[in-house]
Amino acid sequence: MPNWCDNKVKITGPVDKLYNMAKAIEKDELLQHIVPLAEWDYGEATSSWGTKWDISEGWCTPNEDYTELDVYFQTAWGPPNEAFVTYMSENDDVEITLWYYEGGNDFCGINEDERAQLPGYKDPLWDTDDVLKECDEVFGIRENMEEWEEWGEENA
Repeated sequence: MPNWCDNKVKITGPVDKLYNMAKAIEKDELLQHIVPLAEWDYGEATSSWGTKWDISEGWCTPNEDYTELDVYFQTAWGPPNEAFVTYMSENDDVEITLWYYEGGNDFCGINEDERAQLPGYKDPLWDTDDVLKECDEVFGIRENMEEWEEWGEENA
């Protein structure tokens, strides 16, 4: 059973591409849609997508004209950075911003800018490091850490 990585994504681009992405997200097939694999293979999936399986529990909210998607999904173990980098290198009319957080393995990031071994929730680094600050705004990481600490104290 993998640890699940939370992914929040903003995608902008032409309506035809984003509409088809939205349909793939509804089926939890986004990665296969943007970087297709002939058949699933663990090594090929992790090198092509950055994660071993396609997305899970995906949903998206398009703007009115389908030129922007706000997306959420989970992936196994880590974010699908490789899939997005590959797709954008072949589609310069699409912009993808990825925020991700994997609490079990203690890392978060924005696109390829990752922070590992996250500081405690009281650490001032959360207020000065732009990546930590943005990821905390998106996922509420510090609040979650504080709740876990309080739960641990109450149940010790």
